[in-house]
Parts: sequence; structure tokens; C-alpha cells
Amino acid sequence: MADLVLDYALLHQLAGSMRELKAKIRTDVETGSRRAVVTSNGAVVSSAQVGNASVYAALSAFFYACHSPFKDSMELLDKLADNFDGIAKAFFDVDADFGGKVNTARLQAHIGQWQADTKAYEHYLDIKDKNVTFQYYDENGDLKTATIPLWSGPPPPEPGAVPTEIDGTGTVGSNHTTAKLDEDGNIVSETTTVQSGDGLTYTETTDYTYVDTDGDGVPDVVDYTSTITHSDGSTETIEKKTDPDGSYVVTSKTDEGTTTSTVTPTPDGGSHNVTVDTEGETTTTDIVVTGDGTGTKTVVGPDGTDVYTGNPKTGQWTLQSHEDPPAEDDDYYYNYPV
Repeated sequence: MADLVLDYALLHQLAGSMRELKAKIRTDVETGSRRAVVTSNGAVVSSAQVGNASVYAALSAFFYACHSPFKDSMELLDKLADNFDGIAKAFFDVDADFGGKVNTARLQAHIGQWQADTKAYEHYLDIKDKNVTFQYYDENGDLKTATIPLWSGPPPPEPGAVPTEIDGTGTVGSNHTTAKLDEDGNIVSETTTVQSGDGLTYTETTDYTYVDTDGDGVPDVVDYTSTITHSDGSTETIEKKTDPDGSYVVTSKTDEGTTTSTVTPTPDGGSHNVTVDTEGETTTTDIVVTGDGTGTKTVVGPDGTDVYTGNPKTGQWTLQSHEDPPAEDDDYYYNYPV
């Protein structure tokens, strides 16, 4: 089966063209409601300019008759343009979010390599002028003293400044991420800006908090707050906070309301997740690890119950069964007090 490829840039341009078309025919449509005859640039034509009263009357009747369907068409153009633009922006935002995450992973890899290069260069500076002195007897039995340098060969390259920004690999538009680091080289703040090249822009800024729960000096919990400006101008704030027992809460706030997910890890490596959406509806997701690299995921929500099997570590799941939610009459029947 072929992969689905969606050119959201083309959809966005098409939506703009539809709005341009609406603007061009607006004058004709509004003038036609008054039975007037107009030129291509919107100027009203008089009967004297036409030169024939019967022809002018026919043209006037034509403009008037076209007014209603063209007015309806303008409304449909608006709706269709909004639909195309909405689809384009939704897919663009998904790609932009993914591109930002790829940038972060690549930047972290570059920082890790820089840290390794820095340690290697510092090691070189520490030993480059040092020697090991040793004694030996030559072929005549005389005791000799010699030295061996601790470093031989060309020096490693200087690491330079720590990398704090990176560009995406896409060929259309731009995709750029900048970051701020702490003294340990951890990213404490980053901003990704993605532009499609034809007017769509997505910006995401994330601040990270690192927690060392076991006191070994290495952070093992990463919390964050992300502020996102979507291509349609709407904003979203996503926050993750971890409790001492290892459970954590992810809160997403948009103009539509707040969605909260509470995730509790289970001893087998799975999790129990309770999500309450902006309309107050609850969905629970239980992941159970059944073996090495295998598990089941059960999702119970307003649309029913779905059971998946797959790999909990990679997040790859295959739907095995679906059960619709009970009918409202059934709920009433089973819960009716007796």
C-alpha cells in the first residue's frame, strides 16, 4: 500500500487563491443585487453606454439572476478555503513538532560529542608535556635511564564553543532550534521555529527541569513546560510534573480548555494513565508488560474499549479488538435503583 503524501503547502496556497477569487467577484455579486450591469473592474455601466435598452434589460436581468447562486458560491468558497487551510495547518503543525524533536535529539548528540571531544582535548593538555622515566641495562650491562612521552602523534582538534543551535534538514522553508545549557551540558531551554516558506509558522519554547531522585549526581527525571504557537495563531501550554513516587501529571491548556493526564508507573514496567479532556470525558489507558519486548494496551473511553498488543518500549501497537460503549438505555437499565 502506497504511503499517503499530503502537500500542505499547496493546500495553504489553494486556500489563499480561493479567498483572492472571492475578493475579486465580491463587487460583481453585491452590484448584481441592485440589477446593475458592471464592467470587469467593477464600474457600473449605464443603459446609454450599452446603446440598446432591450440588451441592457437582458444584461440587468442576467446579473440579478446570478446574484443568488454567486452569493452562495462565495459562502462555499469561504468554507472550502477554511477547510483546506485547516487541514494544511494541522499537518504542518504535526511535521513542525516532529522536526523540532528531531532537532533536539540531533543537538543533544552534537553536545555529547562536544563533551567527549572536550575531555579528550583536556586530557591531551594535561599529559602532552609529561614523560615516563624508566631504567634499563644496555647490552654491556650498564644501567641506563630513558624517558617515553605520554603523548605521541598529532594533538586532537580543539573542541571550540559548545553547540547551542542547529538547523533542520528540510529543503522547504526553514527549521531552526536554539538552546541554553547548564554547566553540565544539559539543555535547560530551547526554542524551535519552523517556517513553511509560504506563510505558515510554528514556534515552540520548552524549559526543562532536571531532578536527581536517587542522589547519585545524575538526573533521572526530566520535567518541562512547553509554550507552542501554532500556525493558526492559537497557543498551547504543556506542562509535565513528576511526583516523588514516580507518577507524573501532564497538563495541556488551550483556548478550548484544559486536558490532564495522570500517569502512574506499575512494577512490571507498564503504566496506568487517566486522561480527562476539555469536555470532562475520561479515558483510561493501561499498559501491561507480558514478556521481553511485548505487552498489551487497553484503552477505555467515550468511544468504547480498544485492546492492542505490541512493544511497550517502542510504542508500536496493533489493534486486536474493539467494543462499543454500552447504549444509554442499557446504562439506565443496569444502573436504575431498585
